[in-house]
Amino acid sequence: MWGQSQRGALAASVAVRLPPLDELVHKWTHVEPMLLRATKRTGCYEPIDLLKGAMSGRYGIWLCESEAGIDAAIVTEIVNYPRKRILEMMFVGGSNMALWLPEAVRVFDEHAKKTGCAHIACLGRRSWGRVWGGELTGDVVVVRGLGDVQR
Repeated sequence: MWGQSQRGALAASVAVRLPPLDELVHKWTHVEPMLLRATKRTGCYEPIDLLKGAMSGRYGIWLCESEAGIDAAIVTEIVNYPRKRILEMMFVGGSNMALWLPEAVRVFDEHAKKTGCAHIACLGRRSWGRVWGGELTGDVVVVRGLGDVQR
């Protein structure tokens, strides 16, 4: 994986942060296409739904930025279950993951702890367990379409 010196050098040139909403709206034309590819996988959200959710305080839309600009956007939600609170990574879209991933893991671990979350979870392709350093639970997601029903 990453050597300590590489990780430190890259982290110095990368920021993973939750921007103020007015800044997010200002940069939305750049962020929206990044999230579109991820939201198309489920068909349950469009990027504008995520922006509305961020404005209501339900979701966090984080930016992964380097000297080149915005490399990726990550959407999170804190979910309260009866016995646990978790930070859910809902959507990730963008490029240059090798550049921002170590800093993103550090920032989200810190954020989850600060907000009282027991763990971080994501529902996604199998490779996310490897790149985020998570544990695959062995569960699968089963989706059965119901024809032309939209809702």
